[in-house]
Amino acid sequence: MRPWTRYWLTAAVAVPAVLAVVGIAVQGNDIERQISAESTKALSGAGDVVVSGRDVTLVGVPYERIPDAKKAVQALPGVRAVSARDPALGPLTISVDDKQVVIAGTTQQDAWRKQFLHVIGEYAHGRALVDHTSTSPGTDFAMTTTAAAALVSVLTLEPGSDVKVSVVDGQVVLDGVLPDAARKANTIALLERLFGKGVVVDKTRSA
Repeated sequence: MRPWTRYWLTAAVAVPAVLAVVGIAVQGNDIERQISAESTKALSGAGDVVVSGRDVTLVGVPYERIPDAKKAVQALPGVRAVSARDPALGPLTISVDDKQVVIAGTTQQDAWRKQFLHVIGEYAHGRALVDHTSTSPGTDFAMTTTAAAALVSVLTLEPGSDVKVSVVDGQVVLDGVLPDAARKANTIALLERLFGKGVVVDKTRSA
């Protein structure tokens, strides 16, 4: 075979192969862009996405929204798998007495911080809400809005409580004074339903 013939045959095989690879790469980029756009839309501003092929990673989604966010993105056409980077659950404290409810902790989005406080305020039975919360990237409150609201509602239902609930390193510590044994038992039962019996540490005493 003449050299130029061999080179021509090689080119005839190689060029279509290269074009095919380029076509696949372009198509893959189009799919990624489409999935990224649709996933971002599905999150409605609740976080960001990182797309690799057909796999989606959720970033910056508030902890309590992750399950719903995963379902919404997983249902999109073309998505193969969805995972999430869980935010760091920093220390959270809720202190309650007859005058006020004090909340301290961090979350990654100011809008979610404000929503968290607004809902809790609705269940504080008229007590002043003192805000010691802040925003910090990659963090979130270590208690869902629903759980925090339920806890505050129970603690403020009647006067006589002077307690602090702290969520730190996977433990929920209840410390302070509750008005009677019944309120103490009800509060501990609520926390155990929300977090599990092996997680709650009771340091309270009855008045």
